[in-house]
Order: sequence, then C-alpha cells, then structure tokens
Amino acid sequence: HPPPPLLPRRYNTNLCFTPMIHAKMFSEKAGYRKKFWKECGMPAEDRPLIAQFCGYDKDVMLKAMKIVEGHVDGVDINCGCPQNIAKRGRYGAYLMEEQNGDRIVDMVKHLSANLSVPVSVKLRILPSGNEDSLELYQRLVDAGAAMLTIHGRTRLQKQQTTGSTDWELVRQVVQLVGDRVPVLCNGGISNMDDVRQCLLETGADGIMSSEAILEYPPLFTETSVKSTDYKRTGPGRLQMAEDYLELCKQYPPDEGGQGSGLKCIRAHLHRFLHHDLQTHTEVRDAVVQAFTMEGADDVVKMVREIYDKNGHEISEEQMSWYVRHRRDWDGDYEEEEDFVEEKKDATVQEEEEEGCPCGDMFGEVCAADGDY
Repeated sequence: HPPPPLLPRRYNTNLCFTPMIHAKMFSEKAGYRKKFWKECGMPAEDRPLIAQFCGYDKDVMLKAMKIVEGHVDGVDINCGCPQNIAKRGRYGAYLMEEQNGDRIVDMVKHLSANLSVPVSVKLRILPSGNEDSLELYQRLVDAGAAMLTIHGRTRLQKQQTTGSTDWELVRQVVQLVGDRVPVLCNGGISNMDDVRQCLLETGADGIMSSEAILEYPPLFTETSVKSTDYKRTGPGRLQMAEDYLELCKQYPPDEGGQGSGLKCIRAHLHRFLHHDLQTHTEVRDAVVQAFTMEGADDVVKMVREIYDKNGHEISEEQMSWYVRHRRDWDGDYEEEEDFVEEKKDATVQEEEEEGCPCGDMFGEVCAADGDY
C-alpha cells in the first residue's frame, strides 16, 4: 500500500483509498495479506485512509474488513472494476448486477451493522441505464452506505471504448441522496480545471482520481491549467519518480503493505515516465529489468542524463499514460511491445490469486478501475 498514497498527500490529496484488496485472499492467505497490510496498521501519516475490498460473499467481506477496521477511517466495497477477472470472481462492477442488486444491498446492510467504521461503495453505471442505477444507489444508502463514489461510466466503457464521463448522472445522484451521504465523483479528471468544472456541474462533495494521479501525484494543484497557460508549473515527472523511490526506501518492498514489491515499483516508474519510455527504448529496457532498488535508481539516473543532454523543459510536460487510450502516438508505439512478457507474468499472477495487487503491470489497473 504505501508509499504510493503518501506522495499525493504532499499535494493537496486529503483522503486516500488502498488498492482494491481481494477479501477472500486477504482473510485466508497470510502471504497475500502481507502484500497489502502491516499487522500493526499503516503509517500514521497515511491517514485518513479507507480500505477498499472486493468480493461477493458478505461474510467473507466482513471477516476481511474486521482485520483492518481498527486501523482505518472507513471501508469501501469496490463495485467499479470492469475487468474480466472481476467477472470471473463475481465482484467489482459485476456485483452490482448480481440478483438485480439484492446481493450488494444485503452486503451493505450486513457490513454496516457489524463494523465500527463507515461502509462506502465505489460504483459504476449499470449497463441497463441511469434509472436502474439511481434506484440501486438509493437502495444502498437506505441499507447503510455512508458514502457513494460514482464513476460515471458503465463497465462496458473501458480502454479504447472508454468514452466520456456522465457527470449529469452524478448530479442526479447528488440530488437524490446528497442530503443524506457524501457523494464523490470519479472519472474524467486530469487537472484542477476539471475538478472545478466537475464540482460545478455535479454538486458532488469531492473528487476521486484513480488513474491520472498515478501518473502525476500533484494533480490537485494549480499546474497544467488555463491560469498557467496549460504549462506544468509543478514538479516534473522525473522528480515524481525520484521522490517515489525515496519513499520506497523508507518502506522497503520486502515488508508488508507494498503490494508485489519490485513489480509494483516498476509499474509506478512506468506510469511516471511513460512519455520518456515511448522515445527512449533503453529506458524501457531498464524499467523491465529493474529487479532491485539499485536497478530502479539506475532508471531515474538514466532519464536525468537524457534530460540534461536534451535541455528538458518541465513546463512542456503533458499527461501521457493517463491518455494512452485517447492518443495516437507518432512513431513506434503499440502498447509498449517491450513489456509484453511482463504483462503476461502479471496476468498469470492475477489469475492465480483471483485478485490484482498492482493490476496488469503495464496495462490496465483493476484496482483503479480505469477512471480515464
């Protein structure tokens, strides 16, 4: 879990969620649990914190949440993940459709009645439409949900078919239940101008970013916005990579709470430095082969040397990984061919563990359920 959330907390992020945790694996397998959690709880500076779980059995979910409830400020049910692994496991966005919504409603009732911390739900729009979605959202609040986060897309909208976010639907959710519980909006947020426009159009109580912030943790600061002439006035992407690795040294990857260790570190480097990886194949190779902290340090040193040689301008930096499904790159870019083997390894791990600690390392991030 740390250090990724600790980095955005430096830049106006005031509430973080853990990666999506597979409840059955977490409660039954010590090795899996160690990937996400320190038995004594997470660092004090990583609060407020909501632990997000996925699963379809209410008792298994309760057992997993009981493990962490004394160390978090809330627990969340992920009903947003649209990936096939979630379909096989009957969780994520597919849980919303189980028994016409009765399963998730019953789960919220069960959890809210037996936990000492608030229970929230991260949701998408049902494929059957907005009317059915609004009815389900209201049922969840009636059942005891303390907060809703709405990703204004259906589970069918992902990757190249992502499309735009339905902020009008979020506005309707706020009108329906906003006087009873906080409503957060997720999706379509790439800078603070987007944040302000989203809050204006939806009336939501807050904004969740789950992909853009992985690439650029200072997302919630005044940078790359109209008032700065869309120039990056905040720290550059290389500094993000360097600061991240420093946090990794404070929280070594072989200790609890860090997901899949070096695999997660490589994944985060890939997101931070995505633009550089498109033009510098030697950097791509270095990321793939970074199996030690020293190897990860070598990656950022390599990029620093390239920047110094080419006179890199931070102000000209733009989002890259976040917009990978919206942009046709010039040159040789087809889903990072050099990472194909790494992706295969990650997919095998997901299938074996029925969960996705760090997601597909160089592709989709189930834990973030793709907010684009």
